[in-house]
Amino acid sequence: MSLKPRPVVEDVYWVGVNDDVRELFESLWPLPFGISYNAYVVIGREAVALIDTVDSRFTYEYIGKVREVVGDFDRIRYIVVNHLEPDHHGATPDILGIIPKARLVTSQMGSRVLSSIYRISSNRIIVIKDGDRIDLGGKTLRFIYTPWLHWPETMVTYLEEDKVLFSCDAFGSYGSLQDGIFDDELDMDFYLDEAKRYFSNIVIKYTRNVLEALEKLKNTEIRIIAPSHGPIYRSDPRKIVELYRRWSQPSPERDRVALIYGSMYGRGETIVEHIIEKLSQKNLKIIPHNVSTSHPSYILSDLVESYITVFVYPSYDAGIFPYMEDVMRIFQLKQIGRGRYAAIVNIYAWASTAKQTIELLTKAGFRIIEPIVETKAIPDEEELKKIETLINNIVDTSRRESTSSQ
Repeated sequence: MSLKPRPVVEDVYWVGVNDDVRELFESLWPLPFGISYNAYVVIGREAVALIDTVDSRFTYEYIGKVREVVGDFDRIRYIVVNHLEPDHHGATPDILGIIPKARLVTSQMGSRVLSSIYRISSNRIIVIKDGDRIDLGGKTLRFIYTPWLHWPETMVTYLEEDKVLFSCDAFGSYGSLQDGIFDDELDMDFYLDEAKRYFSNIVIKYTRNVLEALEKLKNTEIRIIAPSHGPIYRSDPRKIVELYRRWSQPSPERDRVALIYGSMYGRGETIVEHIIEKLSQKNLKIIPHNVSTSHPSYILSDLVESYITVFVYPSYDAGIFPYMEDVMRIFQLKQIGRGRYAAIVNIYAWASTAKQTIELLTKAGFRIIEPIVETKAIPDEEELKKIETLINNIVDTSRRESTSSQ
């Protein structure tokens, strides 16, 4: 669904596009409800700036919207590059050909990385420093360097007169914008859920950098947050900021346990059901995921607010069950285990793989709850005792951490 340009504030327009065709974001993360590529136009008395552009497949839709709000392309002098990825700037090389007087505005690191992705002449690039400003005539853009949100060159742009923060990927969400562009026009339960999934898929590795950016921005008055994906926050911008703060600091007060399991023939599910029953009796909220049917995108999202994760899986060809190993390696890549605990139950017939799992989960940042359970598909008495001990230790860990955080 294509939306017309929308004013954000006076002389500032949303000129983004919806992508309802792409199935996987970054060729990894499912987009069952599409995604928006938000771009903006800021019109001053003396010049016009474009805040990011769009994916190259939407160049002509985007340029038509820009023409609708700007009219004369000669007024456009700047294209702000908050972030270089092609979903933000795939269209930019062609747009520079259409708008000959425009120059790119990017960070020092952006100028270094740019040539690895695009072929753009250096005389069309303006390199700015943290805190630099460009005055468009009654509209002043201030550039704030926010590295590793989520690339090293990333910055955000602040419109001083109107207190609008163009936040790039920070505070973004999956989901195309079907019924509006603002938080007071949309079903925010849906978009905030997709914002958490987006955070867990794209940003969670850089939580330290998130907190540094929030600290850097804490004295900046922000009336509107305009991200590169998903809703624009004008009625309650603090809400998404506080959610980012919370998601970046795992909360031990939440008695949530993610239980991730795999089972080749269903026998391991008996152990899974037993663990779920026992933990539920202790008032822990269990979020189960079968790795054979749950995409890692959704598993990551549920781990954001889960303090403990239980892994129950079979060995396979003397290795970790492949779907489980895939998930663990993604966890390692995203470093999602930091500040969280993991429990391990390895089911095997002739070769335990618990040591491999411990190594992967430790590298992902998890602290391991003892004992490590290595068991046959039909546990013997000693293995059943270990499972019960592990269940008790999971409960104790949850209660201990919950109490210490109060």
